[in-house]
Amino acid sequence: MSQRLNVLWGILLTLLVVTMAWMGWQNYKISERIEVMRDKSIILGTDQQLEETVNTLEKDLNDRIAYQTNVSVDPLDLTRTIQSKSFLASLGLRETLEQRGRMRLSCTVLGDNPSGIVKFMGRSHVLRIGDELNGFRVTSIGPAEMVLMKGGSRLVLINEAAPEGEFSERNTSLRNEGSNF
Repeated sequence: MSQRLNVLWGILLTLLVVTMAWMGWQNYKISERIEVMRDKSIILGTDQQLEETVNTLEKDLNDRIAYQTNVSVDPLDLTRTIQSKSFLASLGLRETLEQRGRMRLSCTVLGDNPSGIVKFMGRSHVLRIGDELNGFRVTSIGPAEMVLMKGGSRLVLINEAAPEGEFSERNTSLRNEGSNF
């Protein structure tokens, strides 16, 4: 039995030595490959496909940086598309389409550089002396009036309150009616 045990131990020891030699040989081959890779000089920018991709990405980035929007009208103004008076009234807009073509002076601000807010075509315009709106040039701004000239015509706008039901800060307030503010 001891001979069998000795033979078994011999086989195991031989397998262990062969395995260790094989693993050593594999490690030696891997280390040679690592050295070859280390000695290889890497030159960046020679890969044509990579260079094209980088150039395309840089061009796209520069195009996006240079892109500027120019919106001459409010794209969210649904009154330009939806002109049903009943629908506009349901939104709380009482100003009729006929009133939109008329200029209305909302307020004036006096000081070194006086200005006024004119409601025209559904938009508020802040105007100063010398500014132009629909061909009219602002010539003077007083405490409750603004004088505009077009050709030889003179138009005097007097401060007017907003028409009943028109959106303003008063009726769009988020204040809770039940609060103590």
